[in-house]
Amino acid sequence: MRYRLFFLLVLLSAGSFSGVAQRVQPTKTAKITPPATSFFTTYTYLSYAIVDRETKATPIAARGVGGTLSLHPDGTFQKRLTLQGNGGTIHFDQDGRFTFTGTQITFTYTDAKGQPRTDQGSFRLQPAVQLLTLTLVGFPAGNQGIYTLRAQ
Repeated sequence: MRYRLFFLLVLLSAGSFSGVAQRVQPTKTAKITPPATSFFTTYTYLSYAIVDRETKATPIAARGVGGTLSLHPDGTFQKRLTLQGNGGTIHFDQDGRFTFTGTQITFTYTDAKGQPRTDQGSFRLQPAVQLLTLTLVGFPAGNQGIYTLRAQ
């Protein structure tokens, strides 16, 4: 049906048919390239730093960073981040969904109090060295959390 309509439009716009048969070539649609397959894997946290624009512009490194982040092809994630602080280990466990467009990424999950939360930012995947860097918008506005992870 689409080809007939196209052929009819060609005939109408040309004014007459010269007797030379023209073949309609289907157009190729551009393919969207997903991130490398290695993007969907489990990563180990190597570092976490906070950029606090009110106190200083240089990142403040967190101590005792550990845990994992699993990103699945179905858009789900599991975060098991641990940090050392207040005389012990602090756990940040999140299960939820993520989406990405280009280098922008969004994580949605329910926090420990049952409230819906969203973290947004950018990511940089370096497959050659198996590193993933997440730079997420922090609070208050202008602050950032920078996570460096290695694929397992």
